[in-house]
Amino acid sequence: MFIHPHCLRLPTHASINNSGSIYYRPHILKGWYIGTWYLWVERYLLPYPGTYLHSCMHVPTCFHEMAKRSFKTLASFTSTGRGNSSSKDKVGPLPQYWVRGNSAKRRQDRQPSDVDYLLLRVAAFFSAIGVLWVIVYRVIGQQELSGPEHYIDIKGTSFLNHEKPISAFSGKTFLKHNIPYIEIPDSLIQDVYYYRWTSIQRNLRYISAGTGYMCTEFVQPVGYAKAFGSIDAAAGHQIDESRWLRDTFYGDDYIQLYTRGPADAVQYTQWILDAASRRAMVTGDSRFLATQLDDMVRLWHEWDPVYDDTASLYYYQPVWDAQELSLPGFVADPNGTDWTLRKDGPDTFRPSHNAYMVANARAIARAANLARDGFREVQFSKLADDLEAAMYKRMWAPDQQFFMDIIRPNNPNLTRLTGREQVGLFPYRFGIGLNESYAQPAIDSMFDPEGFLAPYGPTTLEIRDPWFMAVKPDDYCCYWNGMSWPYSTSHTLKSLAAIYRSGVTNVTAEQYFQYLHTYALTQQKDAQPYVAESHYPFLDSWSADSWNHSEHYDHSTNNDDVITGLFGIIPRQDDVLEISPIVPSNWTYYALENLPYHGHLVTVLYDKFGSRYKAGIGLTVFVDGERVHNGVDKNVSLSIPSPIPPPDAFTNIAANPAGPGQYPTAEATFTNPGDFHYKAIDGVLFYDTIPDNRWTNYGSPNANDTLTITFARPRKVSSVTLALFSDVARGGGVDVPARIEIYGSGGLLVELNDSSTLLPNDRNELRFDEVETEFIAVNMYRQSSKLWVGLCELEVWTPPVPGPIYYAADAYLTGQETSVVFDNPSTAATKRAVVGGLKSDSNIAFSGIVSKGGQTGLTVTYSNTGNTTVELSVEVNQVAQARLHLLPSRSQYVNATTTVTLASGKNYISLRGGSDYVEVTLETLKVYGEDQ
Repeated sequence: MFIHPHCLRLPTHASINNSGSIYYRPHILKGWYIGTWYLWVERYLLPYPGTYLHSCMHVPTCFHEMAKRSFKTLASFTSTGRGNSSSKDKVGPLPQYWVRGNSAKRRQDRQPSDVDYLLLRVAAFFSAIGVLWVIVYRVIGQQELSGPEHYIDIKGTSFLNHEKPISAFSGKTFLKHNIPYIEIPDSLIQDVYYYRWTSIQRNLRYISAGTGYMCTEFVQPVGYAKAFGSIDAAAGHQIDESRWLRDTFYGDDYIQLYTRGPADAVQYTQWILDAASRRAMVTGDSRFLATQLDDMVRLWHEWDPVYDDTASLYYYQPVWDAQELSLPGFVADPNGTDWTLRKDGPDTFRPSHNAYMVANARAIARAANLARDGFREVQFSKLADDLEAAMYKRMWAPDQQFFMDIIRPNNPNLTRLTGREQVGLFPYRFGIGLNESYAQPAIDSMFDPEGFLAPYGPTTLEIRDPWFMAVKPDDYCCYWNGMSWPYSTSHTLKSLAAIYRSGVTNVTAEQYFQYLHTYALTQQKDAQPYVAESHYPFLDSWSADSWNHSEHYDHSTNNDDVITGLFGIIPRQDDVLEISPIVPSNWTYYALENLPYHGHLVTVLYDKFGSRYKAGIGLTVFVDGERVHNGVDKNVSLSIPSPIPPPDAFTNIAANPAGPGQYPTAEATFTNPGDFHYKAIDGVLFYDTIPDNRWTNYGSPNANDTLTITFARPRKVSSVTLALFSDVARGGGVDVPARIEIYGSGGLLVELNDSSTLLPNDRNELRFDEVETEFIAVNMYRQSSKLWVGLCELEVWTPPVPGPIYYAADAYLTGQETSVVFDNPSTAATKRAVVGGLKSDSNIAFSGIVSKGGQTGLTVTYSNTGNTTVELSVEVNQVAQARLHLLPSRSQYVNATTTVTLASGKNYISLRGGSDYVEVTLETLKVYGEDQ
């Protein structure tokens, strides 16, 4: 019933119109033209007057007075604390906090007038033209499948139950639209599979319009995180897992946050470039990967300072390899006299880090091949080969038959450690060591009870090692010398699958299933699927699981291993679907339904006897709802149609990653002291009681309360999405509203009077005619005196800003005094919103600036009230390219121009600096030129 605004590929778009009823909008093809024709027909050809049109024509006359009262309440509220209310009414007979002002003006006469009949005739004429236009467009459009704006309605299959597996979860509309469904004989693995999609969902954070989405590691922010809460340690895992979501913008946005955005790619070791390359094999979007080539090369060279020419290897402290309190630290501090050294470890050459670098180099070579850059392809292929050779030479220990750590300080002979760590198993997943002499010892160690095998393993250090700890000695969170970490298990499962498929060892499919089953058994808490940080290897308990912190920890993969390992979907860049499952020989059925692959939906059914799915005996494959294969063999390679490009994603202009004090702002007439109105626009969306992420009016004496989102400048909007919180099923007192009214600057935009149509703990989209407004005020009525209302997120989705003009007030602002101000001489917008407080620490960061690539002119409109010139540094995708000289302008807005080179696709442009002595304000950024 409520469709997320990103789902533009669906044939219909169900929404709530101005009267609160449901209507269906046609599939969007090019721009909004067809939708416009449909609305015209709906208004004038359907029985007149129709509630849709009628409600649009009338707004409450007393709205401005109500808005004043609401904002006065907000001012009082913010000055007295979040838990106070300006209302003196008490719960009993519930007071009416807002007066509904348009009821008396509603038209009672349902008959059309002469003027109405004239409008009907005119509309009928134009509608006929519109229908003809649609037919012509659809005929012509079929010849433009590769066009970036051509949206295709993709059909899947429905062999499996799509409701029951996710019935216990929140955010069902996201899950239904995005995830592939599975059915297997092992219920434990299957239940964990569905749960882990909710873990990903909880950790998807919307940053801002233009920047889009990212993946967080912790659902609550941590102090050591970098830009927007990013932590690169598990970014490769997060990209691997999210690549199987149907909506591709999650991965696109997140990758570019590292390749072009401000995220730190050298905080921890990582394989982000490799993950981006392999993701392109799932989406089929070769162009996206090719356009990242220059940025990938830049990220590679950020690791140059930790490359050792003598060893021909990279080094890092284990703590920044995401593994504190690991073996190198204990060896370096055997007596426990230096906690920092033991915890962080000394600089160490590690198999994990160097394998990541091999994989990243090969990813660059693949991107270079796609970009037809032969020089870089050869260059980075050689770098990868040389680094891999150095790993064999330096890290492979013939005695231990394992890839080993080498401590760098005071070790001129590069003597290897003797303890075998789980990081020595990581290289195989990246194609390193896939021959018998290297791979068989790895398999032997994985299934050795004195090696890495444990009931809740594998362990991060061999059980036989003297430094192995099965139980933590203290309350410190993170021990990597024995605990079972999903982070490392994910790597090990991929290595196990790679070794199995190489065919050079005696490992069996049953052994792979054993490891995957053990992993699912580990991911439990209170007999329910659950993932935290680390687990005891021999105890059924998590060893790192902090309250309101570790829940649903996004630091590993699971579903990627089920899809690529168990079901055997092997992504490829060409138009081939390769299936090579690793399933037990006694399984008689399994199903993977509606898997996004190259823009298509793929269903793989195995039915040994043909009686379960009734689609054929053996292996049956469907692509976009059409059967394309049936055969007895479980392994197959099939030609598939060319990739279908995704539609452009909408942007959420209500998201505020900067926190209170910057725009957009959130205010409420009442907020429960344990909640926070800012959390309704922080871009984080999950519906748990703990961890918490919501605004509620729990405890309010008012019958209805209002949450108001104010933009820096007036924005054109046509919908509001409310992620409504409800905890009544958990024994709480918050539920969906009895009634919702949404107001903008001009009055009532839409109202909903039937709460039965609302989805609790899910997104609900309310649509209306497009208006320009400075704010969105959501007025929600309680169902009873014992129930209150709440929001986990308020979103306003709009088409992306097309350029060439970008408002400084929309940018992401940093700097102690940098903020949006309102300056009368400015003509930038109705509110005259500009950015002031430009000091030496200021950064005005624009994102989502689309270009074809190449040299581009850049003009900044500014005001300089002083007598001296102020310089700003211009960075494009985190690289300084030019300087702008802002001459004194006598408080008038004038232009300063420079030239930069933009990359193909979305760009980040940052204007850094200002003056600690002169008042400078920025109005707009204009990007222009032939290549823009």
